[in-house]
Amino acid sequence: MSKYDPLKDFLKSRPAGETPMSFPEVEKVLGFELPPSARQHPAWWSNNVGTHVNARAWREAGWKTSRVDLGSERVTFVREEAQPFTVDAPPASPAHVDVILVPAARLSRSALRMIDDWAEEAGGDRAAATAAILEASAAGRRRRLLESLSVATMPVGHDSTALIREDRD
Repeated sequence: MSKYDPLKDFLKSRPAGETPMSFPEVEKVLGFELPPSARQHPAWWSNNVGTHVNARAWREAGWKTSRVDLGSERVTFVREEAQPFTVDAPPASPAHVDVILVPAARLSRSALRMIDDWAEEAGGDRAAATAAILEASAAGRRRRLLESLSVATMPVGHDSTALIREDRD
């Protein structure tokens, strides 16, 4: 049992969406004062559960921290989407991740509208539409550049600066 379990229980009882809280409100839920590092270091509020028992509490409850303002002592917890949709992308290399998980709640309404518009053109297939958007994005251009680097050698007299400029432009 963790001393942060009261926060986990509190967040589990909250409806979906966002829960903005002041640090004193978090302390009231916990029943004790936050450590000084919570007021001094944004990393205390990170979502990394590795060695952070505090982060494990909100992550196990299905929430993430979003906006942390140390100056005004406020944090916003955002419930993670229970069913993120996935995009199957063709692997660019063995090290390439072939599935991208994006919680729909993290996308703006305009992004969701764009995906739905593209999906309508693709016969209602949201995953295919999202893959097409990804391919058209800068990430797609970078992936193609990396693919070309894996099979091509750089011409004599060129350096990586030209490749960086090409990717940037």
